[in-house]
Amino acid sequence: MNSMRSRASLGLGTIVLGCLALLTEGRAWAQYPPQQGYPPQGYPQQYPPQQYPPQQRYPQQYPPQQGYPQQYPPQQGYPQQYPPQQGYPQQGYPQQPYPQQPPPTSNKRDAGEMTALYITSGLYGIGTGVWLDALFKIDDPGFAVIMPVAFGAGVPIGMYFWDDQGGPFHRGVPSSIATGLTLGAIEGVAIAGTQWQHTRNKGTDWSFQTQTTITWVFATGGGIGGWAFGEWIRPDPRSMGFIVSGAGWGAISGSLLGIGVSGKDWKDGASVAGLIGYNVGILGAGALSIAHTPSWESQKYMWLGYGAGAAVGCLIFPFYLFSDADAKHGFIGPAIGGIAGAAIAGALTWNMKDSGSAANAWKPPFDIAVMPPPRLTASQVGLGSSNTPVGDAPPGAVLTGFGSF
Repeated sequence: MNSMRSRASLGLGTIVLGCLALLTEGRAWAQYPPQQGYPPQGYPQQYPPQQYPPQQRYPQQYPPQQGYPQQYPPQQGYPQQYPPQQGYPQQGYPQQPYPQQPPPTSNKRDAGEMTALYITSGLYGIGTGVWLDALFKIDDPGFAVIMPVAFGAGVPIGMYFWDDQGGPFHRGVPSSIATGLTLGAIEGVAIAGTQWQHTRNKGTDWSFQTQTTITWVFATGGGIGGWAFGEWIRPDPRSMGFIVSGAGWGAISGSLLGIGVSGKDWKDGASVAGLIGYNVGILGAGALSIAHTPSWESQKYMWLGYGAGAAVGCLIFPFYLFSDADAKHGFIGPAIGGIAGAAIAGALTWNMKDSGSAANAWKPPFDIAVMPPPRLTASQVGLGSSNTPVGDAPPGAVLTGFGSF
């Protein structure tokens, strides 16, 4: 009996101890749940792959990707919302007129410029020969003609090779050289003539050698200055014509003004004032030609205006019939009237254009050039009547004129 009681007590104690152990273990689980929440074996069970199937649910969770074109129709109609981009080149930057613009002006000289240069350089060469004859005192006509002829032909030939071998002259350079040679030669003659006018009765006038030297020096300087002016400005040939016209207006009005203000000998005043007016006209017209190039039509009317103004100025002379004043003073009227008439005509025709293009405003009736000789034809060498060229061209060069005769 005692034995059964001992076993019952032992069993009851064991049950109590088991309950206490369970309670103790439960408290430990409640106090430290993280330690038991990260077991390696339990991780796949708490986060099973079946709960996150992105590949399977993604099309269903994000259906807008399939219907994206329908949800955002403005992207399809974007070109329609901004039509100016298609028409922008036509409205903002019209490209069609560009091909219709005139081509740029050629930088190469015109054939008519070379004609003027050949003629002017030929005269310069003849003058050079005369100067050398005077310098070396060659009086025999047979020998005196050698150098004028040689230089008269040599200088144009030199100009041809300069243009041919050194590359074609730039635009306006040949006409500028020709103008410089001409104006320089006239300057030298005017200076020598003025010196002779004022010293002829005193026995101190220059000799012929000195006079020709002065003329040659100024002509050469004018040619060099014309070349520099042409390379710097590249002027239009009409600018050279305007400068020559300015020199003429200045010389005429200066001479008339010199007569009007002179003393007893009107030639003294005319020579000095004419020389001054000549240079003023060159400088004034040259400065104006840099800013504006008058057309040939405008220059024509300027000459007409000069003549009309000078004629109006001559109306002062009848009044000297009723006056005791010196009638020479009346030349002041046409001197000033001519300049005023040219200025008024120039202002009225400032924008007048020549007929045709600027490059073809004026053409000489014919051109002169030094060219290689042509090949001879069969009929020329007696090999038949055919005009077919045979053989090689003869050596040398020929002076050729071509155009309308």
